[in-house]
Amino acid sequence: MAFRLELSDLPPRYRAQAERQLARGGKKRGDPLLEAAQAAKSTGKEFDSRGEYEFYIGTVAPKAARGEIVEWEAHPSFPLFPAGQYGALKLRPVRYTADFRLVYADGTVEIVEIKSKFVRRMQRDYAVRRRVFLELVARPAGWRFTEIITADSAEEVKRWRELAREEKTP
Repeated sequence: MAFRLELSDLPPRYRAQAERQLARGGKKRGDPLLEAAQAAKSTGKEFDSRGEYEFYIGTVAPKAARGEIVEWEAHPSFPLFPAGQYGALKLRPVRYTADFRLVYADGTVEIVEIKSKFVRRMQRDYAVRRRVFLELVARPAGWRFTEIITADSAEEVKRWRELAREEKTP
């Protein structure tokens, strides 16, 4: 025997709660990407991707709070080649920009690069710039290098950028 309950059968308090849920569309959980973008905005820092935000929240902030990381920098840029000229050809300067530079309490420096599979494929020169950075800057300085590959799709990357841009405009 099936028993069907109507809103009018509920006590006033529960009826009001049910009506609010129905007005919201009955969704119990919001959009995870939107929630992450809003949470990233609340930190007061800029993150180019959800992966960067999650790395900051999950690794950088807790280790900095515990004193394991004594200094950190987001989006550090390292010069690889200066601007120049070769005959009539003007050569632009070449830089490598990582996602994080972390300095640990023991003096170890770690460079962290966070890329989605999609972005990594689209930036065809990334592998060359990374190699030049590793050979000219990181290896001689004795720095560690960590590359984190996320599974973000093209749509997620595009949507994150749109949400970040919306947050910046008044």
